[in-house]
Amino acid sequence: MEINEKVLLEETVEKIKSKKIKHILRIQQTELKAVDEFMYKKGITRMMPLMMAPITDTLNHSVEENELKYEGQDFDVMKSMIFHKQLALVNPELDSLYIVSPNIRLEKAERGDSRHLFEFSQVDFEFKNGNMDQVFSFMEELLTYVFSEVKANCKDDFEAIGVGTSHLDIVTPFKRYRTEDLREKYGEDFEEIASKESTQPFWLINHKREFYDAEDLNNMGTYLNYDLIWPMGYVEGLSGAEREYKYDRILVRMRELGVNEEAFRHYIELAKRGELVKSAGAGFGVERMTRFVCQQNEVSDVTVFCRKPGKGKYIF
Repeated sequence: MEINEKVLLEETVEKIKSKKIKHILRIQQTELKAVDEFMYKKGITRMMPLMMAPITDTLNHSVEENELKYEGQDFDVMKSMIFHKQLALVNPELDSLYIVSPNIRLEKAERGDSRHLFEFSQVDFEFKNGNMDQVFSFMEELLTYVFSEVKANCKDDFEAIGVGTSHLDIVTPFKRYRTEDLREKYGEDFEEIASKESTQPFWLINHKREFYDAEDLNNMGTYLNYDLIWPMGYVEGLSGAEREYKYDRILVRMRELGVNEEAFRHYIELAKRGELVKSAGAGFGVERMTRFVCQQNEVSDVTVFCRKPGKGKYIF
């Protein structure tokens, strides 16, 4: 074993033995328990996650692809269940659903910053006939409930990691800002600067992304998508949108972005048949929420095993 691997092994063992990790995991467990309770009370149906599929999220940035073959067919690891949420809502009995979904996005080394992991979990939810305002109200109510439960049940854990809970005293509704307005005010680092200056979460709306994010046909060039930005420099914690579901609009957006139509031929066929339904939803990162709740410097600080992009070598 080379000396650098010995050092890395010791660093890894030290991380596993961290005194604070038990308390962070308990806080995260309380978050997820509260999410499940909230969803159950709201009548949101839980669906189990998929780990690989012939299609997955096209994303709005490049990652290392990790395709594999099974029974002679091409599969990809799940980057997010965006398409499967939409497809599940084709069922006339389902009006809403959520998934606690493990995702693999093999991020480039340059994304080895304080908030990216190449393997993470998110809570993904979708509402049939939903819209942006519905998602905002729902998420604000969910966070109010989750943070209340965490504060009530994890006092000893916050004390053990040396963190207070005043940052969890959120005020709803959250403010909304347009991407172009913040970019004009702060420049290209607008998201991080605005996050650092804020003491409350806020919504960031209208940024051109994937083909499945709907464009407002009454105001062309306006996109019905949104991010939830954590305050105090913790930056993006959720992404979502109203969805394109009509055949002609999906093709227009795919061709704008150069999406491989052949790979999505079955999805396109369902849109052509009018099977896809109007919906809106979002997904929020579990580890990113835990990082904010626990006020940790790195998202990797809330995981037992390092999954930070660009680290070089991983022992376990």
